[in-house]
Amino acid sequence: MKKICVPILLSIIVPLALAAKGVDGKSEVCLHGYVTDAVTKKPVPGVVVSASVPGLNISKEVKTDADGYFSFTQLCGNQVNIQFEKKGYQSLRKSNVAVKEKAGVKVNIEFTPEYNDTGSDENDYPILRMLQMN
Repeated sequence: MKKICVPILLSIIVPLALAAKGVDGKSEVCLHGYVTDAVTKKPVPGVVVSASVPGLNISKEVKTDADGYFSFTQLCGNQVNIQFEKKGYQSLRKSNVAVKEKAGVKVNIEFTPEYNDTGSDENDYPILRMLQMN
């Protein structure tokens, strides 16, 4: 009786384990994308990407890699709020992004640099002046 139960048990457990992870053994990616600079169109590494599920105590945080890529694997089947932050760029928030199970959602972001006008050359930004003529 024991010899029959083990193969049956394994035939149930192995497919369940593969369903929880991808066939290659990696967790299923639910939410992923790229962050690029809105001006240069180049990838932005080191962006802190935070994802939280409203109403639940679920929050995850990752950083973009050298290619500007980020991914989350444990947010499937939820509505999430995503925050993008990096010094030198304007923070960006996307609310209520629907992340479906078994269908990864790709979110590509163009990140806008912050412009600091201190120390800028006046010739770069001409000033319009009104003169009163008598």
